[in-house]
Amino acid sequence: MIIFRWLSLILIVLAVMLLGADLIGTLEKQALVLRSLQDVILLFSYNMKDALIANAPQQIVIVVLKIIETPGWMVLAIVSFLFAIIAPSSKAVRPLPPPPPIPR
Repeated sequence: MIIFRWLSLILIVLAVMLLGADLIGTLEKQALVLRSLQDVILLFSYNMKDALIANAPQQIVIVVLKIIETPGWMVLAIVSFLFAIIAPSSKAVRPLPPPPPIPR
């Protein structure tokens, strides 16, 4: 389960980095810039959209295309949130300390 916790943390960091990149791009261009997951993957010279259309069944293509067309930071944030739910912390929750006495 620690792998899910570690992977969740890494994906959160990547999501924040992509959100920051979109924010900087928006400030530079004076227009809203949201890079989709396809745009981020295309930076690594891999066209996921064409490979998916060529090799996957039609029902899967529609769903995955919707996912890769959403902003990259949102996809990573949702996946990391799901990983965090799958693997909750193994630490025991300490009870709260008693409140201080009320002076009378």
